Amino acid sequence: MANLLLVAISSILLKEISGHGMMLEPPNRSSLWRYDKSALPNYQDNQNFCGGYYVQWELNGGRCGVCGDTYSDPHPQDNENSGKYGSGKIVRTYEAGSVINVDVWLSKNHLGSFEFSLCEITNPNAPESGEECFKVLPLADGSQQYNVSAGETDITVALQLPKGKSCAHCVLRWHYRAGNNWGDCGDGTWAKGCGSQETFRTCADVAIV
Repeated sequence: MANLLLVAISSILLKEISGHGMMLEPPNRSSLWRYDKSALPNYQDNQNFCGGYYVQWELNGGRCGVCGDTYSDPHPQDNENSGKYGSGKIVRTYEAGSVINVDVWLSKNHLGSFEFSLCEITNPNAPESGEECFKVLPLADGSQQYNVSAGETDITVALQLPKGKSCAHCVLRWHYRAGNNWGDCGDGTWAKGCGSQETFRTCADVAIV
């Protein structure tokens, strides 16, 4: 009975500490239904968190699906290209070399940082090839990541698209590494934001001309 009570309490606490969020501009695959009535709805579109902390770190060794699904799920995963929500519909078209604004909504702010990356789709009927496809996009100020400040919920980040790079179908990915957990910093100290953290990812289908 004591063990069952401990599990129940732990489950409640994990729900309380879990953050949630998604990229809404451009609309990610799981959130496209909010703007396009023809899109398949995902009413849990703020939960593309690699299956959750336990699944990601205890069962899958810290690994995550390229677009936020559980790493061990079969392919195509729900949020991959050709998956349940990966219809391939281009939601935004951008000019090569331009600066674009990306909007992210956090329903729970757990500090940490955002990173954005781009992957070109070469086969419209297959999932993204893997992590190696995603190339980091710098912010407009030249930095590689956006550090989340306490209390931020509606966040706009300016990104610099590469010059001379065009694609009929690219995937723009938002990657959020939260910073709310205490962990080993690797230098003999422990601190908030170190060690394994919650991870969120969402992917949007765009074109660059």
